[in-house]
Amino acid sequence: MPIPPRFVPALLALLLSLPSASGAASPWKVATGFSSDWAHVTVDVQPLAPNVFLLHGSGGNVLALVGPGGALLVDDEFAQMGPKLKAKLAELGSGPVRYVINTHYHGDHTGANAFFMKDGALVIAQENCRADMLVSHYSYHWKSHSAVIPESEAPGLTYRDRLTLYLNGEEVTAFHNQPSHTDGDTVVYFHHANVVHLGDVFVNLLYPYIDLATKGTINGYMPVIDEVLGMINDQTKVIPGHGPVATKAELKAYRDMLQTVRDRVAAGVAKGESLETIIAGHPSAEFDKVWASDRVGPEDFTAMVYQSLTGKRLDWNLAL
Repeated sequence: MPIPPRFVPALLALLLSLPSASGAASPWKVATGFSSDWAHVTVDVQPLAPNVFLLHGSGGNVLALVGPGGALLVDDEFAQMGPKLKAKLAELGSGPVRYVINTHYHGDHTGANAFFMKDGALVIAQENCRADMLVSHYSYHWKSHSAVIPESEAPGLTYRDRLTLYLNGEEVTAFHNQPSHTDGDTVVYFHHANVVHLGDVFVNLLYPYIDLATKGTINGYMPVIDEVLGMINDQTKVIPGHGPVATKAELKAYRDMLQTVRDRVAAGVAKGESLETIIAGHPSAEFDKVWASDRVGPEDFTAMVYQSLTGKRLDWNLAL
């Protein structure tokens, strides 16, 4: 049975604060940025370029283009963050939010869509992202169903491959390469500011969560990131879905980590090894200190790569 939309922000906050997907205490670092203390959470602001800011309160990173022509947001965090984001944009001298681009359907990136839509914003997403919002998906990793949102709150404009907007003197291109984190991921590039937001295709200093329920696949990450690497330079500010602003070199290191772990797991699969045997071989060992967290630990990540490559053992962590 789908979860009523009004319960989604609280449920997501709870899930994201759990010590690990398996329920066991995690020896790895705690992934920060998911406060559910809505009365006291504040919005941090990091200037990136003229009229372009990184905003973060609770949930995913928000990229904001502000100016007299209004604001454009890339993602908008949990529902409770809408009024706080609006107030912070006003402090920055922005006009009303005209556009919100969703990088994917998860509620910690799209929760405030309805709030900004009521103020007249047009929400934009890749066509699969909109479809993902309108049906429920079960995550074995989080042991929960995604919410079905009302069609009236779904993105009002979708695109298939590429879309470009012009606002406040900036050229903003949203594009979709192929399924990776989900089947509806969007990367957003601000040409003049030289800033790119990858949503959760890139999570900095964290192993990624691969959303298998929406045809997310480890094999899609590398081509998407390679396209981004081919269009940016050493001065580009790279915005992950979660974590600190990164450089091109740091994005490349993340991409290479994913490829290495993927290839090791694939080699085990080719040998007919079980998931337990592959996990016991610690295919991510040298990366764990940097990338492992209480959200996605080494065993979780190895299992998701295996599941993505084989379509098997989707319920692996339910037995832990």
